[in-house]
Amino acid sequence: MKWSDLVEFHNCSPEPREGGLVRLPRYSASVRHTLNNKARVVALESCGAELRFVTPAHALRITLSAENADADVLVYRGPFLHSTHRLNKNIPTTLDLAPPERFPEATDAALSSGGWSPDVWRVFFGKAAFLFHHLETFGHPVRPPLAAEKPAVTWLAYGSSITHSNPLGYPYHASRLLHWNVFGKGLSGACQVEKEAADHLAAVAAEIKARVVTAELGVNMRAGFTVEEFSKRAAYFVRAMRAANPATPLALITAFTNSGHFPRAPREDFARQRAFDDFLRDLVAKSGDPHLHLIEGAEILPDFSLLAVDLIHPTPAGHALMGHLLAERLRSLAG
Repeated sequence: MKWSDLVEFHNCSPEPREGGLVRLPRYSASVRHTLNNKARVVALESCGAELRFVTPAHALRITLSAENADADVLVYRGPFLHSTHRLNKNIPTTLDLAPPERFPEATDAALSSGGWSPDVWRVFFGKAAFLFHHLETFGHPVRPPLAAEKPAVTWLAYGSSITHSNPLGYPYHASRLLHWNVFGKGLSGACQVEKEAADHLAAVAAEIKARVVTAELGVNMRAGFTVEEFSKRAAYFVRAMRAANPATPLALITAFTNSGHFPRAPREDFARQRAFDDFLRDLVAKSGDPHLHLIEGAEILPDFSLLAVDLIHPTPAGHALMGHLLAERLRSLAG
């Protein structure tokens, strides 16, 4: 029996490797090999991917490894954080897990209040490319979760490293607040809105029946792309998404707060960022599409002091605030 018959590989395209291992990239090779050189690398990262399964086993072992960096794995039961594990680069690590002892103390309604069945094990990957080796349930059955055991609303999120983020990043914080099922497709330093990326994400949104799509566009293109090229790509992204998902709410997000909003002196990349944002505003305003929305990134991160010292990436507190404010905006879009 294949692992895909037993385990749900969420937000990734599992790739068999020698020795029975399974690589867990968020973009398939056929897609990532059409993207820019940096995207081909970061698309391999598993951050935001999950292994999901249900088993009555009273003890289980799951063996994983991180290919390219030391990284965390977060284990959940339903919406509840079970444990956090640090994996060292290239060292297969077996996690010994047991069901939560105190779940019987709470009502079924309380345990299911986060949109998840509390029976679902969720192994959530951090900022690295991961390999799945094996799951041992000691003879107990194991299966993927049913649709009724997962949140009903699906959300696809595309963008830069801020969207790619980490297990505590704004998409994952917002999804926990909303009780949604998020597919994180950010590309650190490599969100260049290629036609191939647009076509792929439009197809993914249709496949997962996304109720909301967000696209944080521009910041990774401000240094090396003209306004004309950005405009062409952003417009194509909207057309591709609309062709495959004609009535799905699509929210374009302008640049999140960064030093470009508070320049000490004129800079070409900052000027392009402003022009990119103006194009997105104009695109939405003139679209006549009631399902196309604009979200101002500066309103989602209104506090400049919640950036790290690079003045572009939010701190954990910044991501938490962003997740909270974005959740309030997205809740109304899902209907």
